[in-house]
Amino acid sequence: VMLRLICVALIVSVTLGFDYPRVACSTTKGPLLIEIYKEWSPLGAERFLDLVKDDFFTDIAFFRCVRRFLTQFGISDVPSKKHWHREEIPDDPNLNLGIKKNYLSFAGGGPNTRSTQLFIAFEDLDFLGKEPWETPFGQVIEGQQTLDSLYKDYGDIPPFGKGPDQQKIHNRGNAYVREKFPKVDFIKSCHMVEPPKVEEKPIVAQSEVHEPVRVEL
Repeated sequence: VMLRLICVALIVSVTLGFDYPRVACSTTKGPLLIEIYKEWSPLGAERFLDLVKDDFFTDIAFFRCVRRFLTQFGISDVPSKKHWHREEIPDDPNLNLGIKKNYLSFAGGGPNTRSTQLFIAFEDLDFLGKEPWETPFGQVIEGQQTLDSLYKDYGDIPPFGKGPDQQKIHNRGNAYVREKFPKVDFIKSCHMVEPPKVEEKPIVAQSEVHEPVRVEL
């Protein structure tokens, strides 16, 4: 029997004994700093970090960007990176953490379909995160202004809206996005950064960042 002890500490408390990798991304609207929580979704976190280390997130479109919902990204048009699209990973156990504002998760389409596409939630999305292919593994801890500034007026992707078509991005690459949707924002690059030492971790307002949930088996 799996016993889950979930302890949510005060946001001002230090995080004891956990190594939280950090990834810094440069975008067309500014920087993002992402903190990764491997205990939330071990396989998802590992895949994301592998993609970062392989420089996958170079010139990656925020092709789905919907107000009060989310932004989705993760399609590369670099030939040497396209193999990642086909390499799906198994689902992680769903710890029922939900999808909160600024959480990062893979955008799976069914069991064991996570590969490269991800989303960042613009708001708490209680109807997401219930499936094992939607387990969060990190959150944006700096860069709220960047997220708020992403261009959102193209609306949702087909068939829900008239935004960029994922299949056309796969087939025609970023040239299609830039020709048909010239205001779409892009990730320029992402790289690993050293997290601060425990005693140097910044105190962040609770309204901005959700404290990691500790899960013990």
